[in-house]
Amino acid sequence: MRGPDEPHACAVWIAVGDTFKGSGFFVAEGVVATAAHVVSGAHAANITVGDASGSHKFAPEAIRAWPTHGGDSQFSPFPDLALLQVPERLGHPITRLVGADPEPGIAVTALGFSAETPTPGLQPDSLRLRVTGRSGEFGRIQGDGVRPGFSGCMLLDAEGLTVGVLKASRDYRKDRGGWFVPVSALHAVLREAGYEPNLASRPPQPPSDAELVEALMAFPSLGRSEGRQDLLETMGRRLGLPYSFEVEERSGRREHLGRLVHRCRHYRDESAALRALYGAMAELVPHDGALDQLRLVVEGAVGGWNLDE
Repeated sequence: MRGPDEPHACAVWIAVGDTFKGSGFFVAEGVVATAAHVVSGAHAANITVGDASGSHKFAPEAIRAWPTHGGDSQFSPFPDLALLQVPERLGHPITRLVGADPEPGIAVTALGFSAETPTPGLQPDSLRLRVTGRSGEFGRIQGDGVRPGFSGCMLLDAEGLTVGVLKASRDYRKDRGGWFVPVSALHAVLREAGYEPNLASRPPQPPSDAELVEALMAFPSLGRSEGRQDLLETMGRRLGLPYSFEVEERSGRREHLGRLVHRCRHYRDESAALRALYGAMAELVPHDGALDQLRLVVEGAVGGWNLDE
């Protein structure tokens, strides 16, 4: 995850007149996202937006809300989102969004502002929460008590990526959890407003052992014990061993191939073992259509190396 100050640099507080109403965050150049009920009924000229530095305060030029008339309470209709145009604050850090809604059980951090910290006045604040599931069109969270001022703030996953927008608490005096707007709704609002979501690029995940086993299960030749032994002998030769690649014998094909994959993963050179696995199958059954999938899976497991080298 990025350092704690960097994500909070994307956050802002929002006041209507002299009253602190909630939090928000930069989602595009000169664009702040927040909950619609935070700015409901307010004119842009009467809104002040500020950041954690305390030295930058600015007024939005325009407000767009979804829905247009949603009320000013925690029960405002879905998606309860608003975008504030603040072009005078260009160059501000912009949060990165995940591509899909968070799964139940993941831990998230709410970064916003509140007046309920040990330091007097309005201060940057955070909450540690957990996604528990859906609540109608919204999501549910539990954990630290959600206090006034966090409405409209960003929810970050362990990598510092925004997974949603905090909507409201079930009870501002007790730790009863609350609701959030899933990130997919924020994607839709941004695109409707003409902005492309600042999606984070995640490196592709390496294939699991189960995926490697499934790729091997597609070869008819490995359905026979003799075929699997031929594979182990060829792998041993390709690795320069004076014997077959050693794998515990199993009568069942899937279990035997599972042991083979496990052995490759724990070989002294995992990449060499997996490359030998693919090379051996390409040598034994060069015209089998299952080779294409095995190649993709093994390339992913060894970091995209050229298996022909």
